[in-house]
Amino acid sequence: MDQNPLDALTANLYQFTKKERAIAEFILGDPQYAFQCDAETIAQKTGTSKAAFIRLCQKIGYNGYAEFRFALSRSMFSNPPEAVATDDPILRITHAYARFIEQIPNSISLDDLRAIASLILQARRVKIFGYNRTFLSAQQLRMRMGKMGLDAEAIGDTISMMDIAETMTKVDVIVLFSIKALDQFYGNFVREAHSRQCPIILITMTPNNKFTDLVTHQLVMPYISKSTTKAFLDDQAIFFVFIELLLNELARQVSTN
Repeated sequence: MDQNPLDALTANLYQFTKKERAIAEFILGDPQYAFQCDAETIAQKTGTSKAAFIRLCQKIGYNGYAEFRFALSRSMFSNPPEAVATDDPILRITHAYARFIEQIPNSISLDDLRAIASLILQARRVKIFGYNRTFLSAQQLRMRMGKMGLDAEAIGDTISMMDIAETMTKVDVIVLFSIKALDQFYGNFVREAHSRQCPIILITMTPNNKFTDLVTHQLVMPYISKSTTKAFLDDQAIFFVFIELLLNELARQVSTN
């Protein structure tokens, strides 16, 4: 389906029931915030129900909330920033990164950062997972937290991730950096940690993944390597900027406690 879900909501606004219209107006009023919410949260905030939300999605051509949310995320992130019309690679590449970094506020909110920082600071143990290149992001967060006097461990192999997941509890926290959130790499340990009620914070660039309902927080960053084809740009720079935002909030909460 190629339609923009926001356009579909607007076009059908006056054909919805009272409850469906309340949901539609909530989404249209702040699409970025609505994208960060699950169906239950939106239903609660609009005084409706998840069933009403599903009916709304079906009326505008989607099978349900998951398909609607994926279409919403695609409409928000599928239009990459325009490249600078120049042969100077320095200007072209720095401009591309700058424009994608500017999209980060569309992906996360201050409430997100506050909730995640609070989880980390209250946790008995903090384990930061990343595989292959995203292990660099896990190491960066661990190192920067260490300089603040906050203890954490970075893990980069899936066998160790599973071993650790089997020891985690609801008073611990897992932070997972994964661009694509592939089930083949992370599925077993994510489900294991979820079964043990361990909070999981997923930092990814793929909104339509199998872990959405298993993690405590999911933040979807701009996907620069997928959205640009004229240069080999790496996604870790985006993760590194997110890390600085998280560290700023950690420092703020530490200083006020």
